[in-house]
Amino acid sequence: MLRKKALRKILITTFSLFTLFVIYLIPTKINDRYIGGDVEVEYTSNTTNQEIYLLGDNSYLVKFHIFLEDSSIEQQISTVLDYLKINSSKKLPDGLRGVIPEATSVLGVKVDGKSAILNFSKQLLEGEEKLEERMVEAIVYSVTALPEVDSVQIQVEGSPLLKLPKSGKVLEQELTRDFGINKVYDITNRNGIQKVTIYYLDKISNNNYYVPVTKYLNDDRDKIKIIIDNLASAYIHEENLMSYLNSKTTILDYSVEDNIFSLNLSNAIFGGDSILEEVEYTIQYSIFDNYDVDKVLLKVDGELVSELTRE
Repeated sequence: MLRKKALRKILITTFSLFTLFVIYLIPTKINDRYIGGDVEVEYTSNTTNQEIYLLGDNSYLVKFHIFLEDSSIEQQISTVLDYLKINSSKKLPDGLRGVIPEATSVLGVKVDGKSAILNFSKQLLEGEEKLEERMVEAIVYSVTALPEVDSVQIQVEGSPLLKLPKSGKVLEQELTRDFGINKVYDITNRNGIQKVTIYYLDKISNNNYYVPVTKYLNDDRDKIKIIIDNLASAYIHEENLMSYLNSKTTILDYSVEDNIFSLNLSNAIFGGDSILEEVEYTIQYSIFDNYDVDKVLLKVDGELVSELTRE
């Protein structure tokens, strides 16, 4: 009896070791990646994380990230424009949608230097009047988010789009981010008008969507002072938007050197023992949209707490 039990135990152990050995040798395919005994990972394609701007439930354009395959710049632009279509073939989260009329076709994409020339079918002009300007903002901001592109030229059936047909909004032939996004006008006279883009958080969404708002106002201060004052305000004038920046936060000093913006704030910015991520990003995104820098260093009482590189 003891001999049989010992023999049975040896057989079970041998079979288990053999099974593990076979599993170890046979490669397993997981999402187009093969993992063998040496645990090497082979990638079949490269992707980049890219920002685009989609319409949220609050009727503002919000920043959203997608993955683009490592293809030609023209193909990447075409993919971005597909995301911007109403009822896009690309799956989007609930609450976000495109602004380009669904029936619109992209007839051509050409990149000349740092300018993207986009040729659309005439259906581009058939959208709602209230979304005409939002559509142009979304195209300009999404396409110029690609590092290879600084400006956009919009054409319809080969002719430059110089005026929106329903709202009558006049357009420059070459559009940059100076066109603005989610525009708000807070001016009392035509003198000393300053344009500043400030990033807030979407209040009505369950996701932390960042919302850029281009403000036109009579304020001749440096833009960084306007940004911090607006984000620290106890009352946000724009509906459905919010900021977590403590209202007691003040600027101690700031500088721009070697394409790096260094901002030193008071310790009132701390929420507990650290800075909220939402606070960091609203400040840093706002700086990138207003200053030609590649990196933002955020400091508190002179101590570096975070840095962000332009996407």
